Amino acid sequence: QFYAWWLSARGEQAMPSAEDVDPRALVELLPYLRYLSWEDDERLVFRIYGSALVEAGGIDLTGYDVFNPFDPVERAMDQARMRLLHSQPCGIVMIRDIPDRAGRTYPCEFLTLPIAPGPDGKNRIIGTVVPAAKIAEWNVDVVFDRTLTLKQAAFLDIGFGMPAG
Repeated sequence: QFYAWWLSARGEQAMPSAEDVDPRALVELLPYLRYLSWEDDERLVFRIYGSALVEAGGIDLTGYDVFNPFDPVERAMDQARMRLLHSQPCGIVMIRDIPDRAGRTYPCEFLTLPIAPGPDGKNRIIGTVVPAAKIAEWNVDVVFDRTLTLKQAAFLDIGFGMPAG
């Protein structure tokens, strides 16, 4: 449903623009969405962090830099991956382990697609987060004070090829 919305919103463009992102068109998906903007070369900040994500994680990350908890090497690699979404353009699916306070991890799928800048000139990305393994009920006390281990990453061809390597 998310990808279908994104394709419809982009029309004949490479990607939807910031003006094409209408929360009213995303009502059913909004609780599971992350919408972020590049504030400068280093910071990718959450502008919308869905209510289901807040409830699942116990924290509202709106206004936070997505890269804050990363170590410098992981931060640089993730920043490079996220920049490719606009320069290629392409999408990405990442499986990351989300840790809980007891030390257990839960694989979650992060689907992320590019959004072209609005009048402010800032590139944006939009995506969903869902558990990658069947979970009867999400009652996990997760922590976001560390790097979320990347298990797998794959770029998605949205009609313009994929990054080399």
